[in-house]
Amino acid sequence: MRTMAKANVALGFFCFLLSIVCTSSRHTTTWTGEKRMLARTWCVANPIAGDDKLNIAIDYYCRQPRVDCSLIKPGGPCFQPNSVREHASVVLNLYYKSHNGISPYCPPEVGVIRIVDP
Repeated sequence: MRTMAKANVALGFFCFLLSIVCTSSRHTTTWTGEKRMLARTWCVANPIAGDDKLNIAIDYYCRQPRVDCSLIKPGGPCFQPNSVREHASVVLNLYYKSHNGISPYCPPEVGVIRIVDP
């Protein structure tokens, strides 16, 4: 009976170690998958967000490191089309990409993730 108990403990420990390895592999695969998807996903302005919310988002995200809002200023390469929604899409996507395209960095109140190049 003691031999059976020891075998169960050993099997339980083996399963525990296996679950750690499998979980680590899954996270590595997911991280790699997210990194790979970085070039194929975009955070753009949520179509149901109003201009007031989008302006607040532009102001907030333009103050964040690694977000270059000179792109949406007059004369910048992303100034046209000159609309709040288009400018918000540029800024939100810059913020999203600066965080490796991880979904929490595309705030759902003002942004949505797209798999089609906007």
